[in-house]
Amino acid sequence: MKRQFNRREILAAATLPLFSCDALAQENYTGQFISMEATVVNLLGPGSGNTQRFFFRTAGDAPIIRARQGQAVSIRVDNLLAEDVWLHFFGVRAEADAVTVLVPAGPDSSLDVSFTPPDAGTFWFGPLLNVSRQREMGLQGLLIVDPATRDDRYVDVPLILDDWLIGEDGKIDEDFRNVERAAGEGRLGNWYTVNGRFKPRINLSKLKPSRLRLLNACNTRVLTLQFKGADALILARDGQPIVPFAVPGDGLSLAPGQRADVVLAAVTGEQVVLSLDLFEDVVETGFLGVDGNLPKLPEPPTLAANPLPVVDMSVAPREVRLMIEGGIKGGLASARVGEQTLDLRAMLEKGLAWAINGVAGPSGVPNFEATVGETLILSIDNKTVFDQPLALHGHVWHQLELDGQNTPGQSWRDTAVVPALATARFVMVAERPGVWGLHSLVAERSDAGLFGGFKVVDKP
Repeated sequence: MKRQFNRREILAAATLPLFSCDALAQENYTGQFISMEATVVNLLGPGSGNTQRFFFRTAGDAPIIRARQGQAVSIRVDNLLAEDVWLHFFGVRAEADAVTVLVPAGPDSSLDVSFTPPDAGTFWFGPLLNVSRQREMGLQGLLIVDPATRDDRYVDVPLILDDWLIGEDGKIDEDFRNVERAAGEGRLGNWYTVNGRFKPRINLSKLKPSRLRLLNACNTRVLTLQFKGADALILARDGQPIVPFAVPGDGLSLAPGQRADVVLAAVTGEQVVLSLDLFEDVVETGFLGVDGNLPKLPEPPTLAANPLPVVDMSVAPREVRLMIEGGIKGGLASARVGEQTLDLRAMLEKGLAWAINGVAGPSGVPNFEATVGETLILSIDNKTVFDQPLALHGHVWHQLELDGQNTPGQSWRDTAVVPALATARFVMVAERPGVWGLHSLVAERSDAGLFGGFKVVDKP
């Protein structure tokens, strides 16, 4: 579906309320809450049908929680929806039972979540199970962790990028557990929003450089983002600062759940156009108002490093092998589901199409175990014909090799993309005890079995 909008409709949509950068600058970490609610909004623009969606309501005008590095943050969580939500804080290296919580449906669901984030950066929160439905319906939010030492060099500008599978009547396609989609590319939307708005215009500060905190909240789509009319620098990926480098000419690629912190270094006009390269087309999704001028970037623009794991190579690390199978032409004949082994036909009848090491979906048996402080090499063999974006809970890793070739210069991150029919090797340090997830960031694949985990235990 492609709906044509005239100039007046686009300008009207662009004047809708947006996330307030001034509100983000107020470092008020007390009295924070997340309320999961349903609402009716207009996603398609004036003159179109309204859309029923879910959202995270917080104290501000955006689904954003703020915390400070090294300090405990407390959040009251309520679930006013008619369904349970497994809420997870992605990328946060804190206690397992604090960053993943079950929030039952109903007005009496209130619970308190508290954790101490060791890293400053851009993180996010959203559902962990029934993701294909709940993320598509709008449950996604940003967790912004300020550094322990105050940094006033930038103004925060959150940009939550999403696609929606939606009809001309404004209704979201409700075929959330379509097994054909799950076994294939996944659920691709046909409508694009920034911060829940169609083609918004966001005026950037004239006093300080704007730190664009980008999140790909799509179920499936890998977004290739271009900044037309500007040169841009990437400061961080998945919450971890990096040596700044320019956004490549072919764009900034973000898989679902991935984040990037970006600043504009130079502009050529009064606005910067945020565009998505969809290969067959380029779609304009939003506009950054700059009036032809930008505040000068700090020198250097680099962000302070986080306390990353120390890899102990004095003893040869243990290697853990993980094999991803499934999907179309993915070589999966059968897998263990709970206490039984099912052939592929029986799995598909249950909406399952993927497996890690022959196990489909969350299991009481972890894919591997480790001891606190142990250095591991994770060798991930992607036997499928799809690139596989993966999330690692409670930890960070970085890539060492791809198909036997060294890949130097890779940064520590909480996500990774293993290319189709490739094997990648990652190093990680088991940092804290608990049961942790390792799963697909593509919502439909995660729900359809591409969800494993590992266990970390204290030293004896």
